[in-house]
Amino acid sequence: MQRRKRPNPDSEENIRRIDTKARARKQTHGFQVHFLRGDRVVTKMFSDSLYGGKAGARRAARKFKRTTLRRLPRRKFVGVG
Repeated sequence: MQRRKRPNPDSEENIRRIDTKARARKQTHGFQVHFLRGDRVVTKMFSDSLYGGKAGARRAARKFKRTTLRRLPRRKFVGVG
């Protein structure tokens, strides 16, 4: 039986919180926006250090998600049948 990763409580729909472990050589802390629309994959990282901390990075990620989703076509669900 495969164990599921526990979701980060700071993550939300289409926005993942990424924090590397303290012992990692390179540290990464920020929010990643990721979604699919049609044949387009949209991914962008908002680093805590570039946006003035965790709250600033979260605000920037939410704003990017809102504005980008408005410009792209809505998601289409294709049924089996």
